[in-house]
Amino acid sequence: MNIGRPVSRATRCASPRLRYQPSPVGFATQGVAESSDRTSRVDVVYRMGWGHWWCCRPAAQDSHWTRVLSSRVPYPVVSAVLLHSTPMSRVDLRLLLLIACFLPVQLSAGIPVSGLRRPIDIVLSPRGDRVLVANRRSGSVSVIDRRGRGVIFECRVGRTLSALAVVPGTGMVLATDESAHELVGLEQGDGDRRLLRVAWRLPVASYPVAVSVTPDGRRAIVASLWSRRLTLVRLAGSQRPRPEAVRDLPFAPRRLLQLPGGRWLVAAAFGGRVAVVGRRLAGPIAVRLLEAHNVGRMAISPDRRHVLIPHQLMAAEEATTEGGVHWGGVMLNVVRTVSIAAIEAGTADLGSRRGLDYVGVPDRAAGDPVALCLGAKGLRVLLLAGVHEVVTSEDGIGYFTRQRLGLGPTAVVLEPVGARAWVANRFDDSVSLVQLSPLAVLAKIPLGMTARRTAVDRGEELFHDARLSSDGWFSCRSCHTRGHTNGGLNDNFGDDSYGAPKKVSSLLGTRDTGPWAWNGEVPRLVEQVKKSVRLTMRGPRLGSRQANDLAAYLKSLPAAPSLAEARGTIDTEVVNRGRAVFARARCGSCHAAPAYTSPRNYDVGLEDELGRTRFNPPSLRGVSQHRRLFHDNRAGSLGEVLGRFRHGLESPLSDGDRRDLLRFLESL
Repeated sequence: MNIGRPVSRATRCASPRLRYQPSPVGFATQGVAESSDRTSRVDVVYRMGWGHWWCCRPAAQDSHWTRVLSSRVPYPVVSAVLLHSTPMSRVDLRLLLLIACFLPVQLSAGIPVSGLRRPIDIVLSPRGDRVLVANRRSGSVSVIDRRGRGVIFECRVGRTLSALAVVPGTGMVLATDESAHELVGLEQGDGDRRLLRVAWRLPVASYPVAVSVTPDGRRAIVASLWSRRLTLVRLAGSQRPRPEAVRDLPFAPRRLLQLPGGRWLVAAAFGGRVAVVGRRLAGPIAVRLLEAHNVGRMAISPDRRHVLIPHQLMAAEEATTEGGVHWGGVMLNVVRTVSIAAIEAGTADLGSRRGLDYVGVPDRAAGDPVALCLGAKGLRVLLLAGVHEVVTSEDGIGYFTRQRLGLGPTAVVLEPVGARAWVANRFDDSVSLVQLSPLAVLAKIPLGMTARRTAVDRGEELFHDARLSSDGWFSCRSCHTRGHTNGGLNDNFGDDSYGAPKKVSSLLGTRDTGPWAWNGEVPRLVEQVKKSVRLTMRGPRLGSRQANDLAAYLKSLPAAPSLAEARGTIDTEVVNRGRAVFARARCGSCHAAPAYTSPRNYDVGLEDELGRTRFNPPSLRGVSQHRRLFHDNRAGSLGEVLGRFRHGLESPLSDGDRRDLLRFLESL
């Protein structure tokens, strides 16, 4: 490897062809180039401490370098520069090691140096001088220096991080680990303000996805997805944090917002249900239904009397024709303003379209609004994850000032004066620093070096990309939230007709549930993917690689855990009795283990609007995580399926058998 001369910021390296912009003093920029045959990688550019750019390149000219991944790290890391396409001479190696001895290399053993991070949440540090980013895939927290605008440290915290929250009045930050089912306390280490360390871990209800802290810093509330539970944690007044209360919910929670008076607003992950709970999780839980799904991060209005709720709204009666999608009839992206009093009272306004501000227009839609916050003078700042943009509104009516960000902006935090925002971009492992007025990107900070993306990784990005639809109105995720279902009805051409809306099916565990579509007419998942993009989303025709990538991602999704499993309430004896009832009633004829489905269509005695009665049975795995059932959502619960509809039963069940069968189904 040759060590080239210092190059100016306008100079291109001869091979590979790279162009870099200067980085702040004291930071290094690394580049990784890959050869077209995907067999060679080499780090190519460093910024030395004395302010020069140096180019490290293979000795032999190679015209086949094609891909560049760049990232900014606190110091040059020479030890990573060992793989390249040409042999390194002994002199070159000695020179490289000599330079390494004089570089201020400083890496913690806890810092992942490769692999995707997938940032999912972002907060300011307790002191306000750092930006902390929770990385879902790597289970790490990245620390960004606000002034230097670069990553200065990365701490491995857990397995699958899902949320962050700062504890007011302390140096503590809380993180939720969705896979380990823990709340993790982080604090700055001794003697070095850049470092974070894990102070404690606390088991909470399974699958935690959100955390919020009371203004006095004494308690935190944790929302857990598949277990449908809230955990109240006491942070102060004891030697170690401890759970103080646990409450069950009738839906899977995803968003938390503290209301005036110490109450909490909890929004569902799937569908439009919200609940108001007391400050200590005591008293009755008031559950309300909004005409909504995919509720994003909410905000309190400046007058403290209203809640601003970004969400999507799908029209079951609107067919997914080209015009229906293009004009926004199928899927709307909105911000709803609703009074706190109306939520508490459960007034009729919650089920109407009053108080909606529409985001996006034909030809420039605004797919997947995921987070809203209020800047200086009440400026609304809204992330549009599906089209990779941020949009602002001064009056709350016109959302027209838009700015492109990194791929999949997911979470946002404002600086104290509200003039700038930091945004975590989930799908390109970066953070954007955004000036809000006038709207502009001031900096884009990579979180580190990343590995080559697999087909599953690329498919995940496509799944969340609204540009696959006409004008960018919605992504696959818009209907299949977290790969599951938004619970609504959609009139698409999936069953080769319009006029009979069908429930959006869950895609969790879909690799084992073919054929696809309610009529079971699609034998291969990749063909179903192409059909959905073409006829439901009305987007551009997918190439073979894109379709295969999307199918690979869908095949990677495991089935949803049962509610009983997530809560740890499975009664083995009762489940075994229910399994025996399942066998005696010949339920397995249509729902055969282990996937609890079958490839054939059956007349189930239910007729759609077009007179059809034969359907392909959906899998029963994770069936307890569905609110409504059957192709048209006519059953409100599993109990109704067995009781009111007596679905598939040749003879009535006794009350005991029905209870046992219900518990068995809830365990799948």
